[in-house]
Amino acid sequence: MNQEYRTKKVFRIILSCMIGVALTIGAIFGIYRLIPILNEHFFAKVGLFQSEEKDEARKKGTSSFSFVGVGNNIVHGAVYYWQELGQAAYDYDALYSLTSEYTETADISFINAETICAGTEYGLASYPTFNGPVQILDGIANAGFNWMAMCSDHINDLGDEGIDTQINYLSDHYPHITYTGSHLTEEDSRLMNIINVNGIRVGVQSYTYNLGIHSLTDDKAWKINTVDRMKIEDEIEDLKLVSDVQIVSIHWGNEYSADVTDEQEEMARFLNEIGVDVILGTHPHSIETAEIIHGDEGDTLCFYSLGDFMSCQDQENRLIGGMASFTMNYNHDTKEVSWDNVQFIPTITYFDAWFRTIRTTTIHEYTASLAASHCYPGATPEYVREYVQAVMGEPEGIEVVLE
Repeated sequence: MNQEYRTKKVFRIILSCMIGVALTIGAIFGIYRLIPILNEHFFAKVGLFQSEEKDEARKKGTSSFSFVGVGNNIVHGAVYYWQELGQAAYDYDALYSLTSEYTETADISFINAETICAGTEYGLASYPTFNGPVQILDGIANAGFNWMAMCSDHINDLGDEGIDTQINYLSDHYPHITYTGSHLTEEDSRLMNIINVNGIRVGVQSYTYNLGIHSLTDDKAWKINTVDRMKIEDEIEDLKLVSDVQIVSIHWGNEYSADVTDEQEEMARFLNEIGVDVILGTHPHSIETAEIIHGDEGDTLCFYSLGDFMSCQDQENRLIGGMASFTMNYNHDTKEVSWDNVQFIPTITYFDAWFRTIRTTTIHEYTASLAASHCYPGATPEYVREYVQAVMGEPEGIEVVLE
């Protein structure tokens, strides 16, 4: 009996080992099959999962990418007035046709979606509670923009439904566009946004100082990124772990003022201290100056306000915006960041007296003949140059383009 018992015991041990090995192999195979899913839903999001060839190329020498960024895209009622009357198609490619040559050719093209575009089913509306046609998003995508900030004092004008509708539209139609500042789910709010370009992992994020008249409840505080220094510092530290370069857009400053506030300067230096490489300021509806901030942790290129890129504002100076343009270099060996050809290029929103024709332009395309038919005749090329020069001055290391 003892011999039989020992034989059965050995058999059970061998059988258990065989089952354990089989389960282990199955688990490994399951994880292997799961990797592509993780890659799609997480690793691709933060830029961690790369082939050996790409990773090896990324770690050697210096890579560069071109960048263009513009300010607020504000969909006033005049933008869609004729469409609502049924006298024009909901097609807004022409809005950006004069500036698309810049935004289509840059590796990263940034725009600030100041106002929500959830579509006609929610009722189109202008100030103080905005909602524009989703076809505006088509025009933005067709103009070549691939990074959109959705973080402003008007982004919550329609509440969760408006934000979710805009995010879902972008995800369904333009998955290549990275959006920052607003989130579909709380889980999404914890993910990091990485744009992989030319072997460089570019981490991008957006924040806003306030939400205007539409605040968030405590249980939805994750929905929109608001300014909280402790949270920002934690997020940028996490972002630096998985990216080579960090760019932040921030909605700040005083509306309709060309003067940089003490609060903006203080916040810009805080962002420099925690390692942000580029700051793109939005909100004031006026351009503000730019500078390169020198700090112990490195330099930060800061555009305090890019003004309005597209709007139907009612004063000449509010129709002037700025296009931030530069080439960013990253040395994979030393981890150092540098810039070439840093420019501030003035932009102007043109529209005629009846708002039949609305276009965004740069100073290069804004001719005297075009300005002559502007709704505001005071917005001459000479006025634009003089105003931009007065506001921008001559910032060190940044060319203010006036011709």
